[in-house]
Amino acid sequence: MPLIAGQCPVCGAQEGFVSDGGGHRDGLLCCACGSLPRERAFLRALELLCPGWRGLDLHECAPAGRALSRRLAAECPGYVPSQLFRDIPRGSTAAGPRCEDLEALTFPDASLDLHCHLDVMEHVNRPDRAMAEMARTLRPGGLVLFTTPVHAHLATSRRRAILFPDGVEHLAPPEIHGNPVDPAGALVTFHYGQDLPDLIRAWVPAFEVLRLELLDARAGILGAHRDVFALRLQEGGPWAG
Repeated sequence: MPLIAGQCPVCGAQEGFVSDGGGHRDGLLCCACGSLPRERAFLRALELLCPGWRGLDLHECAPAGRALSRRLAAECPGYVPSQLFRDIPRGSTAAGPRCEDLEALTFPDASLDLHCHLDVMEHVNRPDRAMAEMARTLRPGGLVLFTTPVHAHLATSRRRAILFPDGVEHLAPPEIHGNPVDPAGALVTFHYGQDLPDLIRAWVPAFEVLRLELLDARAGILGAHRDVFALRLQEGGPWAG
């Protein structure tokens, strides 16, 4: 289990990073907090683009319960976590986290400053609706910050499954990822390609799209799919956080 020296952006510890041998994306863990490379890249982007995040109304969709989400909750009084529960009404907090569907949010118009999610968009059935809903619920200048795998060999994104009220149409062999609230996992609906920024601009023309591909061995930001996407409403002004 090789050790990589460095300091974790999530917890600040300088204990380095350990690999389980299964690849850096899900197997390069902070020795202190267990964070993953995409979580460390996300926090680096958050501090860079939105240094005042602690004073904002921040919604995190589908937090995994690891160190990153715990830090957001501890340091941001306006932090609201949500999960999609199938058996309670949207907007309810009966299960602890607020029940929300990213494609049909219950937050009022212009009520949030920041939407955050890590590796959620590849499971969304209608990403155009999700983007429109996030734009609707952001205040002027609000930001969407997220990660999702972008496949280097794909010029154009490919849909893998379509979800219907009465079932699923598979367009490719089913691919399942972990789901923090469902042991059956989450079905992958899209493999995104290099056209994702253009798709986002087509879905929500008001979004200014920035794609960051961070690489920093000393911060444990290594491996595939390190992309962090930042979307800000154009009327919100320049990129200064």
